[in-house]
Amino acid sequence: MAAQRTTIFAEDMNDEMQTLAIETAQDAFQTSFTKGSVYANIAEMIRAAFDKNDTKGWNCIVGRSFGAFVTHKIKTYIYFQVVPNVCILLWKGQ
Repeated sequence: MAAQRTTIFAEDMNDEMQTLAIETAQDAFQTSFTKGSVYANIAEMIRAAFDKNDTKGWNCIVGRSFGAFVTHKIKTYIYFQVVPNVCILLWKGQ
């Protein structure tokens, strides 16, 4: 498979957490899901990884077309894509 190109549109997150977000998202997009919405399952997989790695309170949205205005803790926000035309918004609420 060709290497996936990651684009970060906005971030307020340290490099270690950014790397975890990108790697987790890439793994999630490689996973086969048999039930439910693929994007919802990918978002849940990313959110669960961050809840496990840090503390609970993470939120994740995955989709092709959405708008969002969120309040987040400092250094816990990233908006990016790892596959074309599918965006990921990950943040930790206050």
